[in-house]
Amino acid sequence: MEVEIISREIIKPATLEEMPQDDPKTFQVSLLDKVSPHAYIPIIFFYSMKEETDNSHIFFKENTATRLKISLSKTLAHFPILTGKIKGNLIHCSNEDDEVGALFVEAKVQKITMGNFLKNPNLQFLAQFLPFPAAPNEPLERTIQIGAQVSFFSCGGLAIGFSFFHKIIDGTTMRAFIKSLAAAASNFEGISKNLVCEGYQYSTSSLFPAREISADYNLFSSKTPFVVAQGKNSTCRRFVFDSMAISNLKARAKSTRVLNPTTVEVVTCIIWKYAMKASRRRRLSDGGEQNFVNLKWRSTLIHLINMRRRMHPPLSENEVGNIYRRSSTYYEASNDTVTTLDDLESLLRQSLSKIDNDLLHKVIGDEGFDTLLSSLEQLHELYETSDECYLFTSWRNMGLNEVNFGWGKLVWNACGANTFNSMLKNVIILMDTVKGEGLEAWVLLDDETMNLLENDDEFLEFATPNPSISHPRGDQNR
Repeated sequence: MEVEIISREIIKPATLEEMPQDDPKTFQVSLLDKVSPHAYIPIIFFYSMKEETDNSHIFFKENTATRLKISLSKTLAHFPILTGKIKGNLIHCSNEDDEVGALFVEAKVQKITMGNFLKNPNLQFLAQFLPFPAAPNEPLERTIQIGAQVSFFSCGGLAIGFSFFHKIIDGTTMRAFIKSLAAAASNFEGISKNLVCEGYQYSTSSLFPAREISADYNLFSSKTPFVVAQGKNSTCRRFVFDSMAISNLKARAKSTRVLNPTTVEVVTCIIWKYAMKASRRRRLSDGGEQNFVNLKWRSTLIHLINMRRRMHPPLSENEVGNIYRRSSTYYEASNDTVTTLDDLESLLRQSLSKIDNDLLHKVIGDEGFDTLLSSLEQLHELYETSDECYLFTSWRNMGLNEVNFGWGKLVWNACGANTFNSMLKNVIILMDTVKGEGLEAWVLLDDETMNLLENDDEFLEFATPNPSISHPRGDQNR
């Protein structure tokens, strides 16, 4: 497969009559954004299309690219903070700056049809559908916050890949932007009236004013256990848990302690359970632990929790920024036996139930810096006292499997976590399957641990490794 770049251009935000002309040209970075990753969040959407003649296919490509660029420009006008460059504690968004805006890339895919690609999806190729690599090549002050790439398959179908700079954009902000862009593109004539996020907000900089803080507290700093050590490698795999597997997992996880396990909880726990098992087996084979008996060890699980609705009063889902907390759960054992699923479920539920708005309210305002710093120090102490740590984030129920740009239903959306190969490890992203009946887990582990996990028959009773994507043709309307 080859993806040939046809064009690259910076799309600037449009000037809209309905937008206030006195909008600020600079914004303050929030304290929460200061400790967020210097990396891109990748996501790709695949769409099919009816059989086309050569001429109509050419027209479709030209019309689609033009429509997306215009829609992107008008959507950016509603998210001015995401068009600017971050310099120190300020985001500069003046439209007079030639570098303000989003990158738009048009490309064509050769030597493979979309149907054949989806029949046996090679995750290593997904990076070619994205406008940026996972780690920005530019310094912070020159980093573009949003990139979009539309890639046309020669025999029909297309992929739209996005890269969102995590420094200001979390999963909820990503969702708001994508759904706004899709609404604009699918109703082109009424573009300004169909934005999901017309009233974007960025009050977090006043709630959580920025202060100088060590880069060591960044979510993916080299001081965390989620960064691959020099000379080591990590691998990403996609596992799908269908509705039957999830029902079986819920039955096993249910107990008097937790009567109603959720889908995200049981998939989290089953991955955690067998990742721990694989990690222990790897350590034994490395000769680092000759005798497991009475050997205590600790495994820690971190879940990223969207705090907008949990705050009092709740923040709008249109609130831009990294508004999440890191919930920690740990499991301790004194031998090589990994506990049962219902025990892990109980531990996870206990930690999630303790999440509330208390910490975020304590860090509001100038007085809150010491509180946040203390909580981050405690988290890093937990990292240091744990034998292994896993980071989970869930995109479930975000509606990403319903995104429609106006040319038909979605065939597949891929999170593109494989772009972090040999950069991150022990990171897991959960997202809905396209039909919404199951869950996809994109799992990053070191090579040796992943090899053990993906060959564990007990784990594979529930998880299907990288299954084919159903690719209907001719039943979608653009």
